[in-house]
Amino acid sequence: MWHFRIMEQGIPERNPRETEFFRVTSPAEAVIREFIQNSLDAKASVKHQFSIKISFNRAGNELSQFLNDDLKQHLESCGFISMGVNPGYIPCLVLEDFGTTGLDGDFTPVSGSGNFYNFWWREGISEKRGGKAGRWGLGKTTFHLVSKIRTFWGLTVRETDGKALLMGKALLKNHTLNNQRYHYFGYFCDDNFMPLENGHVITQFKKTFGITRNDSEAGLSLVIPYPVDEIDFDCILKGVILHYYYPILASALKVEIQEDSMREEVNVNTLIQKASGINWDDTEWAGVNIREVLEFVKTSVYEQPVSLQISDRDNPAITEESFGGQLQILRENFRKGIKCKFNVPVTIKSKNMKQDSFFSVTLARFAELSRPFEGYIRDGILLPEVRILGNKPVAGMLVAEDQPVCEFLGDCETPAHTNWNERTEGFNEKYLNAARILRFIKGSLARIVSSLDEPPHERQVDFLKEIFSVPIAPGGIEGQVISQGTGVEKIKKKPSAFNIQSISGGFVVTLNPKNSNQIFPFDATLRVAYDTRRGNPFAKYRKFDFDLGSGAINITTAGCNLLGKGNNEIKVNVMGSNFRLEVLGFDPNRDLLVEIIES
Repeated sequence: MWHFRIMEQGIPERNPRETEFFRVTSPAEAVIREFIQNSLDAKASVKHQFSIKISFNRAGNELSQFLNDDLKQHLESCGFISMGVNPGYIPCLVLEDFGTTGLDGDFTPVSGSGNFYNFWWREGISEKRGGKAGRWGLGKTTFHLVSKIRTFWGLTVRETDGKALLMGKALLKNHTLNNQRYHYFGYFCDDNFMPLENGHVITQFKKTFGITRNDSEAGLSLVIPYPVDEIDFDCILKGVILHYYYPILASALKVEIQEDSMREEVNVNTLIQKASGINWDDTEWAGVNIREVLEFVKTSVYEQPVSLQISDRDNPAITEESFGGQLQILRENFRKGIKCKFNVPVTIKSKNMKQDSFFSVTLARFAELSRPFEGYIRDGILLPEVRILGNKPVAGMLVAEDQPVCEFLGDCETPAHTNWNERTEGFNEKYLNAARILRFIKGSLARIVSSLDEPPHERQVDFLKEIFSVPIAPGGIEGQVISQGTGVEKIKKKPSAFNIQSISGGFVVTLNPKNSNQIFPFDATLRVAYDTRRGNPFAKYRKFDFDLGSGAINITTAGCNLLGKGNNEIKVNVMGSNFRLEVLGFDPNRDLLVEIIES
């Protein structure tokens, strides 16, 4: 069932080089980006969630029906496999989508159009338009790239006619076999290069490779044999979260990953927890408080936007007037770390059409960020190479989901869909004022940040208070910075009933002997937070910083009864002047702010 074409006399030789476009990311990220991108394009309904299942399987039963000697001799000729090797089983990566339309359109090899034809028969050519993610027709070569034998199979069940169609494709190189020169490609198909519709063969295929799709579930299942060594369970999980956190948090997508007894489901309810448990040191998320930032992304989906006003759509610019008199309020909110969301209007003009569209920008200041967190999303796919914000401590999302602006941005994407490039072939010819509009869109997030981050013009008596002083807890109550790792001198904000002393990994609280008129017993409440450069540290406390009620924090007492402990609070009943409270277990490299007051 494998067919390779003999190279006709006078036909120039060509070896495929398209895979070079997809070496910008790891193999796991590349295959995840491509498969989920195609599934986004094929969603059966924009209103319903679709799902992806990724499985690491071992194929053995009736394997020779699919990886047969016809294929093996061509693989051996290209140096991909040895004919003498007959393994009992082979490892396979299985990718399946559900809630999509499958590969629809005419499936004859001479049709010249349609999703089925484009997927199997087009290389370097695409018919995708509108919000569709692929424009170059190169993405599917990723499925070859991540196979050690440059081969994969695909089974589609189509929503339009219910047909189940099976094909396979090998993308090798020009080679000689039995004194004949062969083209670089081969197909697993019927004798006339039609897809297989034989129910017995399809049933055996599903059984051999562990396909879970039933006969009535529309969608696409791909089998990639001998996946490259860089692809494993953890890399797939990281790739899913890193590149598709937005559609997952927007409840448009869920992903299941399975290998033997290991199983993870990444959905809107589990993504943040799973992401928080992963080491991101080798990624763009290194050093980011990812739980807090992904909570920002999740809530931004439902935030009500402010509509900006763009006076000149042919020469668009974001100015102070664009905010419609709300700029001062928005600036104050931004300084406080409050999320701000905007709808930005844009007019797309092609040679024959003018369309009003929009995209959204959501941002918030995160003083703890050592570098910005930026997400540029077009119709669910992340453009990871777009970076505009420099070193501003801001989390920002630019999301394009309206059809005209999605088509515009899709037409200027690079082959691997990692950037928007105004020099993309045909882009400037298709649209009027294309470069100016693209620069406006790409730069809008940074321009809005600049507008909101501008210091107020009036005199600010305490403008630098967070740099040149130690924070006081709200309401002027007593507090003290406990230096754990930076050598900051302990400073008492005002006379207190308590003394707070730093020790390694924590602090000790005792009574102030100068306060000799204290009446016993009395209750007191203690709060702790890691110090921050900006804002109220107590308001910025998060449970993943520490939990005073957990076993990781060691509390010893004298002269008091412990009434309660949890999160960043301890409540005590102080019985006498011998009161002593010792708390250990904090990060020794961070400064603590401690307050304790009578309650």
